[in-house]
Amino acid sequence: MRIAHTWSDSTATISIEGLKDRVSVLHVTDSHLGLIDDRDFEHFEKNSGTRDRFAERRQDAVGNNIFTDVSLDEAMAVAAEKQVDLVALTGDIIHFPSQANVEHVANSVEMSGRPALYTAGNHDWHFPGLTGREGLRQEWLPVLEPLHKGKPSCDAVEIGGVCFVAVDDSTYQVNEEQLEFTREQLSKGLPTILLIHIPLTLATLRPPVIEKWKAPIMIGDPDWGLESRDKWGTGFDQDSTLEFVRLVSCADNLAAVLSGHVHFPHADTVGTQAIQYVTQPNFEGGMRLVELVPLD
Repeated sequence: MRIAHTWSDSTATISIEGLKDRVSVLHVTDSHLGLIDDRDFEHFEKNSGTRDRFAERRQDAVGNNIFTDVSLDEAMAVAAEKQVDLVALTGDIIHFPSQANVEHVANSVEMSGRPALYTAGNHDWHFPGLTGREGLRQEWLPVLEPLHKGKPSCDAVEIGGVCFVAVDDSTYQVNEEQLEFTREQLSKGLPTILLIHIPLTLATLRPPVIEKWKAPIMIGDPDWGLESRDKWGTGFDQDSTLEFVRLVSCADNLAAVLSGHVHFPHADTVGTQAIQYVTQPNFEGGMRLVELVPLD
């Protein structure tokens, strides 16, 4: 299966041998919605200023701040206008799991009228100030059910002969269940698009990530020290995480990886033919229109 790519920071065209019809995807990541009300009263005081803080990171033509929920709604309007075949949501769509945040995202996606596939980021299930990564994830995943539709760990959907696979790597790890699920999906032989929040480490991605975050906050990075990992709430890569990286890096039918987390756009090769597309955060107005087309 031959695969070819062209891209910019906001688009990608992936030409795939044997694909019969065009398939379009709108990739949205890192919206960081900060809505909260008295339904989450115990977290309200600490988090009520989040919406305003993130709004300062994007302005309109006359300098007015733009709220992140507005940015998400704009992206969903694009999805509706373009009639995309899938909206790919790759985590940190919300900054914390308030009922107001989850409700807004679910309603915004529904208003687009387009199917969506979602995987969580490290913020979606985490109220700032709380500790215990994996425990918090398990505690708050049920609140995210309107987004993950009861499949928080991994999910897949086939559209137009393309397999879209979502894997939650929001703890910087991939477990055995997720590894086997990914292996099973890849074994179908279909061109496959992988959705993850935290990107795979790449030689060209590593320097700008370290410059921005002072640590290589990616999965599968061999030189990320334990002291720094502790600060980010993760230990060394588990065997299943490393095997996941090897699996997707060697898969001839992997066409692309869609990810976010690091808050800047980037694209480079994973394995033989795939490109990992890290998309500009939606709180800055970012999104990426991905077109999958037959290879002539």
